[in-house]
Amino acid sequence: MEKRIFANGRIVTLEKERPFVEAVYTEGGRIRGLGSTKEILLQFGRPAVEIIDLEGGFACPGLTDNHLHLMAYGMKLSLLDFTGLTSKEGVLQALRERVERTPSGQWVLGLNWDENRMMEGTPLTREELDRVAPGHPVMLTRVCYHVQAVNSRAIEAAGLTLDAPDPAEGAFGRDARGQLNGLVYENASLPFREALPPLTFAEKKELARTAASGALARGLTAVHTEDLRDAGSVRDLTRIYRELTQEGTLLRTHHLIYHPFLEELRDAGLTAGDGDEWFRIGAAKIFADGSIGGRTAWLAEPYTDDPSTCGMAIHTGEEMNGLVREAREHGMPVAVHAIGDGAAEQVVRALEAIPLSGRFMPDRLIHAQILNRGLMERLQRLPMVLDIQPRFVVSDFPWITERVGNERLSFAYAWRTLLEAGIPCGGGSDAPIEPIDPLLGIHAAVTRRDPSDPEHPGWLPEQKITLLEALRLFTVGGARSVGEERERGTVGPGKWADLSVFDRDLLSGEPDTLLEARAVMTIVNGRVAYRV
Repeated sequence: MEKRIFANGRIVTLEKERPFVEAVYTEGGRIRGLGSTKEILLQFGRPAVEIIDLEGGFACPGLTDNHLHLMAYGMKLSLLDFTGLTSKEGVLQALRERVERTPSGQWVLGLNWDENRMMEGTPLTREELDRVAPGHPVMLTRVCYHVQAVNSRAIEAAGLTLDAPDPAEGAFGRDARGQLNGLVYENASLPFREALPPLTFAEKKELARTAASGALARGLTAVHTEDLRDAGSVRDLTRIYRELTQEGTLLRTHHLIYHPFLEELRDAGLTAGDGDEWFRIGAAKIFADGSIGGRTAWLAEPYTDDPSTCGMAIHTGEEMNGLVREAREHGMPVAVHAIGDGAAEQVVRALEAIPLSGRFMPDRLIHAQILNRGLMERLQRLPMVLDIQPRFVVSDFPWITERVGNERLSFAYAWRTLLEAGIPCGGGSDAPIEPIDPLLGIHAAVTRRDPSDPEHPGWLPEQKITLLEALRLFTVGGARSVGEERERGTVGPGKWADLSVFDRDLLSGEPDTLLEARAVMTIVNGRVAYRV
């Protein structure tokens, strides 16, 4: 049994009885003692016990990203990335350069274009992509991941025509003649994804390995991820992460199960909670709407800057009830993507009608960006956790104000209001949509502004939270979301020996010091999973 002492640190435990210690003793992956370095060395220091010097580093309970897409993040690292480009010509030039390096006929894939940050203010079109890439099928994913821009070769490769009808769970953008203009909304993207050359198992596993390594290097010890659409099957998903653990990638992964895979999960004899300390099955994932940026988030009232639409409901109320009921029959909670208040209303109504019972994991509302007072009061009465992404404030303001109007903003991105209402929340990044670095999420929760604009007072400053509250989102919140408060989230006797160690104190000084902080060691299950 492995025995180690992690000594000479400044360790915040988030436990009331002993909030700060210098050292912990671990045995078999669990914390068995904590106190001053002198106390721990005296009590547990033996020849068979390895001593690892934290060298005065600041340590906290292992950080968790409460909602991301790990394999998609790995994929992002290899795709054409338009992050930071502020003109349509810049995006098209980057595409042109990639096309020139790609053999004719092969797909060109890119992501993270955002018309709200481009000077032209308009999305990409099929004709623009055709001019740059007449000989390649092209699919470029918007920053929200709910809208794609495709060219004519991609439409052809997907087996569609320019007058193709909209599918049941999505839509196509159209020009003045009613023909496809290249914009693809929600699940209308499925024919394009199915037309892509399939990845081999080895390629999929490498995506997960690359992403997991990146997470560990930023101090993350655990992630809640939704990877089945990239893994392709429950069998491959399980095999990928089991093999990575066996090969030494020490990252805890908790997996949401996209609802079309529930039958396969059932056939494999698995349900929520199954697995071990490294790989665990979580809730059934459902989409209720899309994104505000793409105007596919479902609002209770029309968009302020486009009164012709309230967004897009992915399912009818009856369908949502049916999906929740199916999950319940398999003994599972649900985790529902709901950004708009219209979508949140549908989800809350379904959960009130078909309550969760007899399970240790709560239901989850993912994103919850636009709410209202009535919804918050109902959320207080449900066994539910909200997965929030503080970095969305950085990405969505100021354009969000025009899109939804000032009145709705009083209950938008309302982290302070949620916490004061006692609604459990966990902090995440939604990577690859936002950066995977948890310190950027903590910074955004505390400052509510872009890191590059230190003089800005912050968007909706009354919703700022403290450094300690933000740290709890990424520690205690991540454990509570999956019913693992007794296992992790704080540094205490008997809990998993997970620590995130940084080169400076995260809880003192100006919040902007977070932008300079770096993870120097990531400890998972009492083992060093990453070290500078």
